[in-house]
Amino acid sequence: MSSCKLCEIFKQKEGVVYEDKDVIAVLSQEPAATGHIILSPKKHYPIIEQIPDYEFAHLFHIANKLSIAVFETVGCQGTNIIIQNGVAAGQTIPHASIHIIPRKEGDKLDFQWAPRQLSEEEMSTIELKIKEEAKTIGDFEKEKKKEAIKLDKKKEKISSEENYLIKQLRRIP
Repeated sequence: MSSCKLCEIFKQKEGVVYEDKDVIAVLSQEPAATGHIILSPKKHYPIIEQIPDYEFAHLFHIANKLSIAVFETVGCQGTNIIIQNGVAAGQTIPHASIHIIPRKEGDKLDFQWAPRQLSEEEMSTIELKIKEEAKTIGDFEKEKKKEAIKLDKKKEKISSEENYLIKQLRRIP
């Protein structure tokens, strides 16, 4: 995608700390701390739900290894591994990425929030809704194994997988 800021940074190869055929990691141009890394798939995916499961697994494997590298080189005492997924979550560039931010005691970065107090009814309601939506987890992997099916020209009911994909579009920045 030519108008994506991250895609442009990746093409310039500036600040690259890790790269393989699928992912690239660069030092953040606007770091929250010294050693702040942005890790992304090379393919352009606006939000994480669009990343195929096998690519997402690889992305997190590399995030883990980069976190170890940051510990060893920057001398930090911890890392925050953050995904800003969608505009409401603070995502400003429409390219899925993982931020690996080195942390030291007293660094004055604040990722704390005050816990909300929910009633038992609210907790129960959201639990049931999420459980219902989560029933299709794993369907994506099953789809990969199916062979191409010729579709009739009849109108078909939208599957839960398609509904999920439509919902994703609403979160794209």
